[in-house]
Amino acid sequence: MNTNVKDTILIGDHRVLSFKTKVPKDVKFIFPAPSNPVTQGVELIGQPVTDTLSDKGGELELETRITVTSFDSGSYTLPPVPAYLQHSDGLVDTVWFDGGKLEVTTIQIDTTTFKPYDIKGQLTYPYTVDEFLPWAGLLFAAVLLGYFIRRFIRSRREKRSLFAKPVVQDPPYIVALRGLEEIRSRKLWQNNQEKLYYTEIVDTLRLYLEGRFNITTMEKTTGEILDSLSSLRIEPKEFSGLKDLLTLADYVKFAKYKPSKEDNENAIPAAIRFVNATFSEDSEEEKGR
Repeated sequence: MNTNVKDTILIGDHRVLSFKTKVPKDVKFIFPAPSNPVTQGVELIGQPVTDTLSDKGGELELETRITVTSFDSGSYTLPPVPAYLQHSDGLVDTVWFDGGKLEVTTIQIDTTTFKPYDIKGQLTYPYTVDEFLPWAGLLFAAVLLGYFIRRFIRSRREKRSLFAKPVVQDPPYIVALRGLEEIRSRKLWQNNQEKLYYTEIVDTLRLYLEGRFNITTMEKTTGEILDSLSSLRIEPKEFSGLKDLLTLADYVKFAKYKPSKEDNENAIPAAIRFVNATFSEDSEEEKGR
């Protein structure tokens, strides 16, 4: 049964509703959380809490409590609340508790004694130096912190010390040639790491193409990269060599293709030839200007 059949609260106040029942010891009592809102205008706070009040003669007296609140005044009839009794043989019975009624009121005003007054204007006082200084110091500290954060992010991005002078970036072709020589020195394919070997060669060429031709490559497929390059002034021989190298790399990375020794030996030189050839075109354009 519900011990709080009818109760009254103020708007925003909480009320604990308690439900008592007696069950045999060998029966499992399950009191699931009611739906929220319990009813339109009444909300559930937290989860149900069940305690044992007494244990006599093989029977338990249980009390379950739920907390509700409301932010709208009015009279509410709470819906019946179900609980379940699970017997040892697996049979489940349903027990219904009366939700009761809840009155939600506002604070009453005695209009016979209430005397309204005009709203007074806000009083203002002049600021003093002592009041201004902490805010000025805080603003200065915020600006200084933002400056150092910006320098820190830039230094991390450029991989240099926070207070060091900016490092002059090498041109794309120098970075690419240095990277290809470093890949060659690691002897990856000679140690049965062909997939890593071709992956690093292609990544180096992708970065070079982005810096040299100002196109996005890292998120594109081989076909998309070649489409982007097709409209640029690249010699057909060099374009074909790049296409063959990228296609071979795709076979090795995605189709588990086993390249020949000749393929592996020619991969780095083919990449270097493409960089040197396209860099030469860039140099001629600079001279023409």
